[in-house]
Amino acid sequence: MRRRVLVVDDEQDILDLLTIWLDDDPRCDASRQTADLDDAITVAAAWQPHVVVIDYLFGHRCCTEVLPELRQELPDSVIVVHTASRRAAESAGVEELGADMVLEKGHETIDTVIDRVLTASRREDIAPRRGRRGVQPPAAGVG
Repeated sequence: MRRRVLVVDDEQDILDLLTIWLDDDPRCDASRQTADLDDAITVAAAWQPHVVVIDYLFGHRCCTEVLPELRQELPDSVIVVHTASRRAAESAGVEELGADMVLEKGHETIDTVIDRVLTASRREDIAPRRGRRGVQPPAAGVG
């Protein structure tokens, strides 16, 4: 199944980079982007993406403000928090608020990030593998 991916980040360079790579990947049906945290819920509800990649920090705001509503609107979608600080995101309880996965910026190549984002299509696909807090699902091809 080809996936629809919504990317939410306040940095235009990150938005552009992720959507260019997603649009070039045959596993991705389409991607959309928004730099507005408040717009994330509206776009997600209207478009119903399979995957949402959302930045952790938006200036003085945080994705934790919208994660519960995002999860409510997209119960079967994968929500990935993409952050410069995994520790801060995990301490804020992003998984308890609805995120399925935390990926740390700068610790994986862009093709690895895209692969991890596109390998799971529904929340229940990765939830059983998550185990204890902070343990991420294995990368594709890792047994």
